[in-house]
Parts: sequence; structure tokens; C-alpha cells
Amino acid sequence: MKVATFVIIALFALSSLALAVSPSNVMPVKESQITDPGEPDGREGGETIETAWMIYSLPFSDTGNTCDNIDNYDEVCPYTGSTSPDVVYAYEPPEDMCVSISLCNSFYDTKVYVYEDVWTPGYYYACNDDNSNCVDPPVSFTSWIEEVNLFAGHVYYIVVDGYYGACGDYVLEIGDCPPPCDIICVGLPEGEPTCYDDYEDVFNGGCNSVPPVFSIMPVGDVTVCGESGVYAYGTSTYRDTDWYKIYPCGGVPISITVEAEFGVLFGFVTGIEDCLAPAFYSYTTAGECVPTTLTEYLPYGAFAIFVSTSSWDPAYTCGLEYSLTVEGYTEHCDPTAVEDKTWTTIKSLYR
Repeated sequence: MKVATFVIIALFALSSLALAVSPSNVMPVKESQITDPGEPDGREGGETIETAWMIYSLPFSDTGNTCDNIDNYDEVCPYTGSTSPDVVYAYEPPEDMCVSISLCNSFYDTKVYVYEDVWTPGYYYACNDDNSNCVDPPVSFTSWIEEVNLFAGHVYYIVVDGYYGACGDYVLEIGDCPPPCDIICVGLPEGEPTCYDDYEDVFNGGCNSVPPVFSIMPVGDVTVCGESGVYAYGTSTYRDTDWYKIYPCGGVPISITVEAEFGVLFGFVTGIEDCLAPAFYSYTTAGECVPTTLTEYLPYGAFAIFVSTSSWDPAYTCGLEYSLTVEGYTEHCDPTAVEDKTWTTIKSLYR
């Protein structure tokens, strides 16, 4: 998507506050929510790569506090401008392996990245700033490198860092990679080409396309097999957002169930007729390969079912699959009559 018709900064709050999310596809400016990073307590990894805390076996876990350290390193993945203090761990695997490196249970806006053998500023081996697949993290914006391959004969330096200037208590957990997520979807193909860098979505980018363009969801209980992902356009980061238009008659529950190979954000979007101020009527998020259902009694009118990645994580490469099942959409109440048509024919009317 080259041009977004609207860009609304996504505001995230702690669990005690309301959470506002935009269906825009361009990566917003990040806002840290850290209000109490904690007091320095002397527990932490090494100050630098030269003094890194050596890890001798896996699984491994450690706690610490970075507030009494200094800012030695930083990497962009994808947010810039960090000046947070950091600590370093080192591990030399005895054999080739796949590991998971988590800061999910930490108490500030974290970042974690890995160097292989030496410090290579600007060229990290693996990195994550925010991972929406963390389950019930204590605060927003914690980090998790879900899968990284380590090879015998090399030393890997794991840097526990933060976004902007955030610091605080961290929980570092390193263990085996989670089982692979592979969606087997049986249903109607979305039909959109796989996205790529400098991709322009003229297929079903909804209000993120110029002009707006939607797929039309057929009436009935339907499963759609789609794709999403994150890509670069110029100097910005975008995500492939899929919009399926529906015209509920009101008074009956409509359920959408999504299972995806990525952290997914999905829901019902209103304000799509003119696309001047589209916003979520309701939404939810889910981790990889976690089937999740959202049900609403939608009023009469035009809505879009929205599906996309829950973050702008570059690890969500284009072509990752999802299944979208719609139940309860039994009647089409658009003022303009629509004949029964095949999925492909219906979509062709709105391209």
C-alpha cells in the first residue's frame, strides 16, 4: 500500500486502561507506557560483550534490572531512537540448535537482540522489539525472539535492552523453539497476490487503498483462506491488511474465527462507506496458531471484517497464511440488491 487514506497512531495502555487500535497498515509512532521501571538492585548480566554473563546450559532463566547500567548498544528492529541501558549474556552452543529467547515477562518496554561472535553494529543476528504473541505480559511492548538458529563453534551475545530510554526489571528465558505453526485451511481462496516490498494493495486493502477496495463476504457460513505479512515501502513499514465487506441486517450474532501463522489482529470495522474515519467497532488479537473467535450483534449497516498482523514485526514475512471463518451472516441487507454469485465473481465487482 503506497498511500494510506488515514493514519491513526495506535495507542496502547496497560490492562487497567482502555486499548485503542487503528486498522491502518502503516507502522505508527511507538509510545512507551513505562511509568515505574523499578529501582536498581544490582542483579543483571554483563555490562558489555567483553564482560558478558556466560550461559553454560539450556534451558536458562535469569532476572535482573538494567536501570543502573549504561547504554552500550542499540539495534533498529524496527524502531529507532533508543538510548536505554543494556546488559549482555553469552552462549556457545555445543551443537546446532533452535532456541527461543524471551523477555515476555519483563516489567518495562524491552528489546532483545543477538550478535554472532563479534559486535556488528547495524547488522544483528536476530532481534525483536515488540512481540504481540507474548501471553499475558505484565506490561505492553515486551520482546520475544521466537525462533533463532544457533550453530556449534560460534558464540552468541544476547543483549537485553529497552526502547527509547526505558529500563527496569527483566526476566530472560531461553529454551527450545516452539513447535512450528502451519495453518491447513480448507475454504475459499482470498485470491490476493502475495505482498512484497513496495507492494501496492489494489485488491482488498479496504480504506488503506486509494481508491478504497474491498472483498465482498458471501452470505452463509464461509471459510476464507488468506495471507498477510509485513513489507517495506520506501522508508516506511507496512502490513498487508485484508478487508471483507458485509451488510448485516441487525439483531443476530455474527461470529468470526481466525487462526493464523502470525500474531493476528482482527475485528469489525465501521465508517467504511466514505473511509473518512474508519475505526474498530470491536476487535481482538491472537497468537500464532491460536484459533480465536469474536462475536458481535452488529446493527444494520455497512461493516468490514478486518484481518492483518497484530504488529509491524519484520519476522512476519509476506505469504503467511490464515483462515477466516464467518458464521451467522445469514442475510445481506445492502440497499442495492446483489445476486447470488461465486466468490470470484463477487470479488471482481469490487476490484
